[in-house]
Amino acid sequence: MNLVSTITQERNDPRYLQIFLLGSFLAYGLLFLQWSARLDVFAAAFVSSLVTQIIWAKWKGQPLSSIKSALISALGLCLLLRVDSVWVMALAGVATISSKFLIRHKGKHVFNPTNFGIILAILTGHAWISPGQWGHGETGMLLILLGATGILLRVKRWDLSLTFLTVLFGLESLRLIAYLGWDWPVVFHRFNSGTILLFAFFMITDPKTTPNSRKGRILWASMIALLSFFLGQFFYLYQAPLIALFIISFTTPLIDQVFKAERFKWIPKTQNI
Repeated sequence: MNLVSTITQERNDPRYLQIFLLGSFLAYGLLFLQWSARLDVFAAAFVSSLVTQIIWAKWKGQPLSSIKSALISALGLCLLLRVDSVWVMALAGVATISSKFLIRHKGKHVFNPTNFGIILAILTGHAWISPGQWGHGETGMLLILLGATGILLRVKRWDLSLTFLTVLFGLESLRLIAYLGWDWPVVFHRFNSGTILLFAFFMITDPKTTPNSRKGRILWASMIALLSFFLGQFFYLYQAPLIALFIISFTTPLIDQVFKAERFKWIPKTQNI
């Protein structure tokens, strides 16, 4: 591959935009939302993720360009996960990256790596999700929505976010408005959260771990929304979407078997130039 082809392929890689956006969200949280951040914990997320990726890539003979995915995972951990000690974040980083190499079906990841690391960290009893850290301000929500639009158009996974939010909003509306008789602002307030928007636009849309076909993705996102609604409304689990994604990920190989389509590649093949 010549230098021009390499530059063209790298320029078309949507992961650069995703890294920039997630990094911007992290800076926004630290500078404007006054997150009580520990730099050593954030450093643990980056060091553990990147070093683990390099070790696995060297072992498997993969190019070091895959480190871009590890950087995205590290940013995801910093944005969503809160821990009470450095070792828990380091464990989450190692588990996040290692899951991509250890838990596969026909060469495809089974779990969303960041979701896997977060669930494992929570199970230690020393980690949690902080839904309120984003507040409910319009500026943060607008930044996430604008950024998400650019990413989803590049990776062609807007159907996942649209399906998840539509199904979950419909179910929440039926229960809260039609059944419990609450007001509409209650429903809108539940969706005006940076955590739920980050999950809907930047986690379940990971093209490497979602079903290959559009029909499969719509079914898959609907099941995540349904299980998330059930866990949130009847078991009062504030991490319901993350748990739902973890459980429904087991169905991805079966869905890919039923609805066959080409597997996603971060860098599509270029035409001869």
